[in-house]
Amino acid sequence: MSSTPMLAVEINLRTCTESKLMIAAFTIWNGRIAPVFDVAGQALLVDDTAAQDVPACIQLPAGSAEEKLHFLHQQQVQVVVCGAMTRYTSRFAQGLGIEVLPFVAGEQQEIITTWLNGNLLDKKFSMPGCGRNCLRNQMDKQAGNPGRMGRMGRRGCGGQQRPVK
Repeated sequence: MSSTPMLAVEINLRTCTESKLMIAAFTIWNGRIAPVFDVAGQALLVDDTAAQDVPACIQLPAGSAEEKLHFLHQQQVQVVVCGAMTRYTSRFAQGLGIEVLPFVAGEQQEIITTWLNGNLLDKKFSMPGCGRNCLRNQMDKQAGNPGRMGRMGRRGCGGQQRPVK
């Protein structure tokens, strides 16, 4: 019985420390990033080498978000770029080894090109009301950082201060 050593991979927006291909799924709706992952019906699969001329468009299962994630995992997807995603669904994806880049909005081709160039943190790609910190805060949480708290309490997605209840 041979065992393969596990590699420590630092989560990055676009590349991994291994030399293998990275596949990202971009949930789409009407030529844009789908606003909510849980109800998305299609995704574009893109590899980080941009070797294919046209991304593969796939139909996602009509069932639950978990079924969609299992399907994407079977397609060897390592990154999901999407609009809103529930915390539960995001944690489920992480459990499958899928990195989630949520709260992204924009035209599908512009988002794909930006991801390939490693610039997806630009605030112009944040969902309306999210400001520039939503994606960064989500990435911090995935990396195990506690996130950013204002001195008045929790911060909302748009950066407004909310008192702690």
